[in-house]
Amino acid sequence: NLFAASSFSQTFVSGGIFSNTVWTLANSPYIVTDTVVVFPNVTLTIEPGVIVKFDANNVLEIRQGILVADGTVSNSITFTSNSLTPSAGIWKGILLTYAIAGTKFNYCNISYAVNGIDNQSSSSFTLKNSNFTHNQTGVYYIGQIPIDSCTFRYNSTGIEQSSGSTVNFCTISNNMTGVD
Repeated sequence: NLFAASSFSQTFVSGGIFSNTVWTLANSPYIVTDTVVVFPNVTLTIEPGVIVKFDANNVLEIRQGILVADGTVSNSITFTSNSLTPSAGIWKGILLTYAIAGTKFNYCNISYAVNGIDNQSSSSFTLKNSNFTHNQTGVYYIGQIPIDSCTFRYNSTGIEQSSGSTVNFCTISNNMTGVD
């Protein structure tokens, strides 16, 4: 069961999401205290401006579900560490396990993860206008997914296992490895 409690305008989350759910700006930031799993045929929508902070070693897994993280140019969505002194790889990242078409990352900032987005199943999703910084790997196993207008900076590896993907209008700089 998903556990959510609000205190001082922050919401603690962990466990399973079994029905369509919206993480609202009013309840932001969301603090992921243990793994969160979006189960099959369920949609998690994250509103523009929401901040999602992860305690160490936690993950947001989209398991045959949909994640809609559709920020705006002036109100992006942030996925980052909850640590006061974060380092690359302190939280595991966003894991797509056969995510359903409709999964979208637009105007998102993802930092301090092992893999910002870890696409374990060649899932089809949209990735554009997003920033990946201070991760071990910005995006891992992208498959045939186009990456459009994203920035990859200060990661160990910007994009890993990008076979067949197209990278359009992206900035890839100051990583140990840009594209592997």
